[in-house]
Amino acid sequence: MDKLRTWYQEFILPAGLIGSLTVGAGMFAIPYAFVQSGFLIGAFYLILFSLIFIKINTSYANIISQKSGEYRFVGFARYHLGKPGFWTAVFAVVIGLLLVLTVYIILAGSFWNLITESNGYSPNILFWLIGSLVIVISLKRLSGLDFLTFVVMGLIITLLLILGFQNSVSAPLLPSQPIGLLIPYGIVLFALYSRSAIAPLEDYFEKKKIDWKKAKRPIIWGTIVPAVFFLIFAVAVNALSPTGISEDAVSNLIIPDFVMSIVGVLGLLAILTSYLMLGTEIGDIITKDLRIPRWATLFIVVFVPITLYLGGISNFTTLISVEGAIFLATECILVVLMNGKIMGRLSLLDKLLIAVFVFGALYEALHVLSG
Repeated sequence: MDKLRTWYQEFILPAGLIGSLTVGAGMFAIPYAFVQSGFLIGAFYLILFSLIFIKINTSYANIISQKSGEYRFVGFARYHLGKPGFWTAVFAVVIGLLLVLTVYIILAGSFWNLITESNGYSPNILFWLIGSLVIVISLKRLSGLDFLTFVVMGLIITLLLILGFQNSVSAPLLPSQPIGLLIPYGIVLFALYSRSAIAPLEDYFEKKKIDWKKAKRPIIWGTIVPAVFFLIFAVAVNALSPTGISEDAVSNLIIPDFVMSIVGVLGLLAILTSYLMLGTEIGDIITKDLRIPRWATLFIVVFVPITLYLGGISNFTTLISVEGAIFLATECILVVLMNGKIMGRLSLLDKLLIAVFVFGALYEALHVLSG
């Protein structure tokens, strides 16, 4: 019994924490990306970025172990990389996470339409109002929502998979055009991003008095399992979308009305809990690392995302691609540079990763600017 309890506390719970903070809005962009690129190419990206994030996450685990509890990500960047690292981190993390909140506002309308048809911005604004109100009232009291999100997303995947088994719809294995090869890059990067789960994991290990050296195994499995979930989800959505997969994965589903409503309710619950967690994360960074007063922090967290949405930033897949390929890639580069500073040098693998992230960011920026 003691061995089982130890295994649960040292492996299952930590791996679950990584997984729960990985599964989010990016999952809903993956089926559309896989149809554009072909499922073989999409699976390749899942494998590639699983390996990359194992490297990024273990590197960040090493970074926070050096100054445990003293900084958040932006603070670590200032400590190890000086002012250039600090302002780059502010750009990547604060602006990037505000864009993610905008992604959730966009997605809210899609799930609301599964429950009942609506026109205009009203479902999105209602979602924003509820999320903002809870953030303002309970900015520091949102524990447990990460696990709730994971459970709800798991229910959605399971429900669609069961229904999908009843259909036999072929999935494209390779892209119809060469440009399709690069479509999943930013989307899969966004979906599998899990660096932000490492600090809560370290807090858990410290609270349970578990040796931090034991974190590597749950980090590895907590990074791999979501990738498997995403592949299953893409297959299920493809089987249930005979008229073509929508960009948000859910708008073109052909399923019974009552199941549609269940998916809509579960989806809204999942993205609402994620919205609250991310709002809290941004608030902590702005308050602790930038030393901005709480009232100003709340103003930024509450009003910037809805302003971006109403201002015309409303393309779901484009926003996720930009967030992944540019903002999250910049975070990953900073992690590589910070860990290299600690280790005294950048390895060949570190330099290769930086080159991949820079290439991906440049490609996405050019793609967006060209139209």
